Formats: sequence, structure tokens, C-alpha cells
Amino acid sequence: MESTIFLVRHGRPDLPDNEMRFLGRTDLPLSPEGIRQAEALREAFSNIPLEGIFHSGLKRASETAAVIAEGRALPVEGVPALQEVSFGQWELLSMREVMEQDPEGFTEREKDFVSFRPAGGESFYEARERAWPAFNEILARTEGNLLIAAHAGIIKTLIYTLLGIPWRNIFSMRQDYCGVHVLDRFEGRLTVRKLNWTPGLLP
Repeated sequence: MESTIFLVRHGRPDLPDNEMRFLGRTDLPLSPEGIRQAEALREAFSNIPLEGIFHSGLKRASETAAVIAEGRALPVEGVPALQEVSFGQWELLSMREVMEQDPEGFTEREKDFVSFRPAGGESFYEARERAWPAFNEILARTEGNLLIAAHAGIIKTLIYTLLGIPWRNIFSMRQDYCGVHVLDRFEGRLTVRKLNWTPGLLP
């Protein structure tokens, strides 16, 4: 049976400013812009049948999934193992604030950002150890098309694991808010069809 998997990053969260911040487990809702982004995806998916919709359980992902699911008689399920990478003491700090408050840690992260773990947080490798099995468990019990609303760090770990891309290149793939990665599934095998697809880029 052939089907499609849609990995969706949540819409823009309700952050206090436009600074690039380490947003992991802080449970922020969607911003008004984020809601509009999710609504645009709902329209883009309106003619696509879905057998399951999943999210990480954090508000920004669950709200994105709920908006997309509107009008469908379909359960929407939270999977906590798909929550974003934990940034520990760096949580919600901007890049500038981290450089000022933890310059040694910031330097270590620049040397090996995949295995680096902020105090009280986790590394990308550790996040993969929970997210990859959870992703495969969803696939094993859900036939047909499905959609997973999650987070940039987690989605990148899934794509890079699937494609066997060296992790040192993890920031080489763009991941916009409500950007969608489209995977084809046939006889248990996954292939990547589109990366970071958005309504504005639809053919």
C-alpha cells in the first residue's frame, strides 16, 4: 500500500520578540501569525485524505495539528517523545544572551553542536534516541496518509536519520514555520519527495 507522510513544523509561536531564541520545552501557544500559517496549511491539505494526525503535545504543535484537523472526523493524538530538544538552562535565551552568560558552553556547542548538551538539557543525539522509535511506532500502527506536527530540531533528526546525512550538516536544511517535509511510503520503505514545502511554494 502506498501512502504519504507529512512532517509539519508548528506555526510561529508567541515569542516576546523577533530574536532567535533557544525554544525547546517552554510551552508557548501559537502567535496570531502562527495561527494564520496553520490555517493556510489546513486549506492546502483540504483535498488530501489523512488517516491520522499526531503532534508532540506542546501547545505550538498541538494547536497547529488542531487547526489542520478542523472539519475532519479524525482523532488527533499527542506523542510526548516528539517534543523539541530540551535546552535546559539555555531555554528561551537569545543567541546573544547565551554568548554573554555561557561563553564557554557556546564555544563548545560551535565545535560539536550535535552532541553538545546545555546544562540541564539534552543533545540532538539524545533527542533522536526518543524521537526515532516514536516515529517508527506511529508508522507501524497507522496505515494510509498521516501528518505529524512537531519541531524543527526533531524533524531534522528524523530526516537526517532517514537519509543518512552527516549530522554536522544539520543546519544546512531550511525549516520554516509550518514548512512541510513530504515522505512517500511504499511497502514499508520511505523516500523523501519534498523538503520544507509551504502553501506559498505549492506548484
